[in-house]
Amino acid sequence: MSTAPQRQLEHLAVNAVFLQQRMGGLETYVRQLLPALLERRPGLRISVFVTPAGHDALVTEQWGREVELVPHRLLAVPHTKAIAELTVVGRLAAARGAEVLHSVAMIGPVRSHVPSVVTVADVTWLRQPETVPTVTRLLWKTLVPLSARHARRVVACTEVAAAEIADDLAIARSQIDVVPLGPGTLPTAAPRPESELRARFGLGDGPILLAVSALSAHKNVEILVEAMPALRQAFPDVVLVVPGNPTQRGVGLAERARDLGVSEAIVFPGWVEAGDLEGLYGAAACFVLPSFREGFGMPLLEAMVRGVPIACSNASALPEVGGDAALYFAPDRPAEVVGAISRILGDPKFAAELVERGRRRQLLFTWSRAAEETLAVYEHARVGA
Repeated sequence: MSTAPQRQLEHLAVNAVFLQQRMGGLETYVRQLLPALLERRPGLRISVFVTPAGHDALVTEQWGREVELVPHRLLAVPHTKAIAELTVVGRLAAARGAEVLHSVAMIGPVRSHVPSVVTVADVTWLRQPETVPTVTRLLWKTLVPLSARHARRVVACTEVAAAEIADDLAIARSQIDVVPLGPGTLPTAAPRPESELRARFGLGDGPILLAVSALSAHKNVEILVEAMPALRQAFPDVVLVVPGNPTQRGVGLAERARDLGVSEAIVFPGWVEAGDLEGLYGAAACFVLPSFREGFGMPLLEAMVRGVPIACSNASALPEVGGDAALYFAPDRPAEVVGAISRILGDPKFAAELVERGRRRQLLFTWSRAAEETLAVYEHARVGA
C-alpha cells in the first residue's frame, strides 16, 4: 500500500530574543541562515521573535520584509529574556500557528505545544567558566540543560561539539543533529583601500597578521601578544591587528604588549565596519585563530573565502573545520605559534598552497547546505521521529 507524501513544513517560528547588533557568530548565524532557508524553501512562512534591538538589527536586511519580525513587550523586559525564552516564546509560537520553533541561542521553551529545536553551539561556558560572568554561567547551567532535554532535536555545528554537548548536558547523542555552518559573513562590502587602513591604524608597510576575535578568555589572544617579540625579531615590521568589541581583557592585553615592548606592533581597533574588515582581509599576510575552544570556527571559512593563509589552533573543533587548509599549532605553546606564523610569512610558495587548499575546503561549507540540513532537522522534529 502506498503512503501519501508527508506535507512539508509551512510555518517556522524562530526564537531570536537575544539578537542584537555586533554579536559576532550568533548574529551571523541568524543573518545568513534565514535568507538561505527562504531560498531553499520558497513560500515558507517564518515568524522571528525579537526584542526592539533585534528588530532594528534585521529590518534593514534585504530579506527582512520576507519574514515576520514579531516583537512582544514581555520579550523586552530587562533581565528576563532567558525566562521569556523558557515560557513566553513557546506560547507565542503556538498562538501564531507555527509548526516548529527553532531557538538559535541555547535556550528554548520547557513547555510548548510546538515542537522545539534548540541550537547549542558549544559548552565553552561550562568547560572554561571564566569566559562568561558568574551570574550568566549559573543561569545557563540551569536553563540550557532544561531547554535541551525538552527539545525534540538539538543542533550542534560539529561532531566535536555534539559529543561535548551530549556529555555535559546529559542528553542522548542520538538527539543531536550536526549541521555545519556556512562561511560566516560573505564579502559583500567594498573593501577599504589598504593604504587608507595602514595610515588610519598605523600599520606601517610590513606584513599584517589578522586575528578577528572576541577578546575573551577562550579566544586566547594572549598567546599572540606573547609571540610578538619573537616574531618581530624575525620580521621586524610585522604587525598584529585584532578587530573585536572592546573588553576589559583587551585593556590587559594592551598593557601586556607595552610590558613586552611591542605595543606599536599590536592594534586593537575595536569593532570595525564591513568595508574596513574586508580591506584588512585583503591586506593580511596571515590569518591567525589561536582559540582554546570553538564549537565551529566561522572565521576560518571567512579567511579561506578571501584567500588568506591560515595559522590555527589544533584544539577543539577547529581541525574538523579547517581540514588540510590550515597550519596548526598547540594553543598553549608560544614557540609553535611563532613557528607556524613564521613559516607562512617566510615561505610564499607554502602560503599560496594553503590559500589554494582553503579555496577548495570552503566549498564544502555553504549556507545553502546548512539551510537544507536544518530544514531536515525541522521535519524530523515536526513528525516526532
